[in-house]
Amino acid sequence: MRRTIILLTAIALSISACAGVGTVGNTTTTTNPPGIFGAELHSFNQCDDLLDYYISQALPLIGPYGLPGYGPYGPVFLEEDSARLGAVAPTASQASGSVDYSGTNVQVAGVDEADIVKTDGRRIFALVNGTLQIAIPTSDGVTIAGSLELRDWWPNQMLLFDDTIVLIGQDWQGGPRPLASDLGIAAPQSAVTRLAQIDVSDPDHPELVQTLWLDGEYVSSRLVGSLATVAITSSPVGFDWAYPEGSGLRAEGLATSKNRQIVKDSTLDNWLPYYILESVGRTTEGRLLDCSSVMVPNEFSGLNTLSILTFDLGNGIGSWNDAGVVASGSTLYATADHIYIATQQWTNWGLLAEDEIRDKTQGYRSKIHMFDTSGAPRYVASGSVAGFLLNQFSMDEYDGSLRVASTTAPEGWWWSDESESLVTILQLEGNRLAEVGRVDGLGRGERIFGVRFIDETGYVVTFRQTDPLYTIDLSNPRQPNVAGELKILGYSAYLHPVGEGLLLGLGQDADEAGRTKGTQLSLFDVSDPSHPVKIDQVAMDGGHSQAENDHHAFTFWNGLVLTPYEGWRRDGSSYDTGVLAVRVEGGHLSYEKVLRAFADGPITGKEMEQLEPWRWTPIRTMVIGPNIYTITQGGIAVHDFDTLDRIAFAQF
Repeated sequence: MRRTIILLTAIALSISACAGVGTVGNTTTTTNPPGIFGAELHSFNQCDDLLDYYISQALPLIGPYGLPGYGPYGPVFLEEDSARLGAVAPTASQASGSVDYSGTNVQVAGVDEADIVKTDGRRIFALVNGTLQIAIPTSDGVTIAGSLELRDWWPNQMLLFDDTIVLIGQDWQGGPRPLASDLGIAAPQSAVTRLAQIDVSDPDHPELVQTLWLDGEYVSSRLVGSLATVAITSSPVGFDWAYPEGSGLRAEGLATSKNRQIVKDSTLDNWLPYYILESVGRTTEGRLLDCSSVMVPNEFSGLNTLSILTFDLGNGIGSWNDAGVVASGSTLYATADHIYIATQQWTNWGLLAEDEIRDKTQGYRSKIHMFDTSGAPRYVASGSVAGFLLNQFSMDEYDGSLRVASTTAPEGWWWSDESESLVTILQLEGNRLAEVGRVDGLGRGERIFGVRFIDETGYVVTFRQTDPLYTIDLSNPRQPNVAGELKILGYSAYLHPVGEGLLLGLGQDADEAGRTKGTQLSLFDVSDPSHPVKIDQVAMDGGHSQAENDHHAFTFWNGLVLTPYEGWRRDGSSYDTGVLAVRVEGGHLSYEKVLRAFADGPITGKEMEQLEPWRWTPIRTMVIGPNIYTITQGGIAVHDFDTLDRIAFAQF
């Protein structure tokens, strides 16, 4: 398959409104188009009014088996996966005392993202095999300190502030109360998000401080200074639905009538998420959201509730501020002061035939809600764009504008020539994110695969069979134009800036038929948008890199690219895994070596059972002072940054 990269150059986006509607080539410019801004939110002063809203919206959906799609109310192909492809800002230089170190690779500088490994330059924290491991980096290696075994759950992300770690994971029907299954009672499972606050002031003895259970599925989180924002999507709970007693229309009708009465008798506890906070010797519980903080879209967006919670980690997770939206939020983008949540209009996709889905998506619009999170979360404005967003990288705030990349066909559905991609520019006007410009017709017959916005430039990756690199000039937001095009084999699934006018692409080499051949790093000179040039590449036969699917796995530090690599040779004779080290010097890529944790080279099948290479496959790589630290399931490997020689390995 071909992946198209469209390079979008946007310069000096005007905050002033443009008048009228016009079209220049594939460019559409518009101000306040009528009839598409029905996603503004409103709240209720009384809890009874909010309950009436839930009930009135639910009753038309009730059937003989309760609510359709009980649980998630949006199409499954819209759920956010925070490890999806996307390009992100370079890891910012950080310092702990006099030690420089690379932190988590994030989308927005200064806005940290939860990950499986964290460091503050003095300590390394890693979630491996259901255990929080703590290590102390030294000038000549690393020392394994304490650990905390997490016996009844496997958190998959964490945030770090000072001496506080917040672990984040998913339970099902969790909490300190006994599960229904433990009592021998059959009950439907519901998603529960668990946050655990860990005191790591003593690295040898980490201590659990308190645990917070929340109804709902974890969406995403961010950390700015000590302020953590966590987004949760919860479904209605506690309904004991009636079902048809026998076959026939009468049985279904009776069950439907009973279910309608169940909804009429419901309380807010059935609709709003619940929490349980367990501290040492004390448990508190209650409704997660205050009624007055729950916003309702003017256009029905489902019966799930999106909760936005802010915690000051200087005080722990025992108290929070909240805001809610009655919608199925799945995509979160954050700056230092704002949170943008993309939600979807409610559609029971499971009841639609393929041709009906195609027709439905042709006019589909994604709603975007903006919140101020500089203090307690506060709703600011809403807007909408045509099509479907890929992930968090589809949104970018710059110079008073929100740029949004979308595709008219949802992920997982392919309709040859019918889909197209676009970039929409939204600006704040009152309580609306108003569309002021748009470029469409990008990648016809394809969908967006990766997105990158960097200051005044945006990049969009779409599928095809080879990988043309288009440059589109958006210096005039009302009249964007295609400036240049470069056709190459293979594709870049991850894009990263590596110098002025230089762009690094990480993906797969491929032949003319689109068959992949192995990991490839490509260096592009994009300083002249009218003539993008591929100036160098490094290719590895066979295998793949985790960073193609998870931007947190990629590290670029002082000219050195570090990315996980693993795979079998094509003839099946050996397996290799390690960190691919490539230096960027001027306009060239210099392949250095594979930094291996377990061996000095690829291993054969006879050695596989003895060495258990899965234990030494890199999951994250970071630079602290003079060394490179590679975290694996089995331990931490240490290499010298300058010589790339392995100097130590500490086993967990």
